[in-house]
Amino acid sequence: MIQIHPSAVVAPEAKLGPDCSVGAFSVIGPDVTVGSGTAIGSHALIEGITEIGERCQIFSHVVLGAVPQIFHDRSEMTRLVIGDETVIREFASVHRGSSKGRGATVLGRRNYIMAYAHIAHDCLLRDDVVIVSQAGLAGHVEVEDRAVIGGQAGIHQFVRIGQYAMVGACSAVSQDIPPFVKAQGDRAKCFGLNTVGLRRHGVCQEAILRLKQAYRLLFLSNLNTSQALERIASDVSACPEIDHLIHFIKLSTRGIAR
Repeated sequence: MIQIHPSAVVAPEAKLGPDCSVGAFSVIGPDVTVGSGTAIGSHALIEGITEIGERCQIFSHVVLGAVPQIFHDRSEMTRLVIGDETVIREFASVHRGSSKGRGATVLGRRNYIMAYAHIAHDCLLRDDVVIVSQAGLAGHVEVEDRAVIGGQAGIHQFVRIGQYAMVGACSAVSQDIPPFVKAQGDRAKCFGLNTVGLRRHGVCQEAILRLKQAYRLLFLSNLNTSQALERIASDVSACPEIDHLIHFIKLSTRGIAR
């Protein structure tokens, strides 16, 4: 059964799955698709071509699928895609993609977007990402699995945040944050591995020790980034985490935070 509050405005063309609920005074546009079991709170605005997965929780006053904040770009045919079991808290906003970008803003599964956070056009969030209250992601930002972005942090456009990385509160991030590290400051700098997060998610001790070796070569030696990557490849035993770290840094276009 679909439960829609009498004061909500749901376009007849909108597609709502079984067991959805829509709270008071919410507005859902004609090109919106909502998966089964998703709950939408009061005063939410969901517009544009927006696809919301199953068992999501959309709290009050959330804005999803709005036009990108780009001058003279309405991007009518671009999309917003939100994965299953994602939670988006009060007053958060997620804009759809732009015609000049990837054409879609994409959030993976089980993301947790806290109150007043903003995710701009063409961002790509993988799975199990946490965006803390009032953090802002500019356009084209990419965030890998299980990263955490602290409250009131600002992420510059086109920046990448690696998996298991933790960005501290109030940070200004203008360069890529490598996987597995903690970063803080204006402009954000790296200051150690996110060992608590790694252990919490079951990364083995051997892999953590290898990552510590790699961290020392990257950030605590006199080597430049290219030299450090060569030493990591030759001196640190390979494992999936080390391989991913090297691959992430090699793909960086903005450079990594040091």
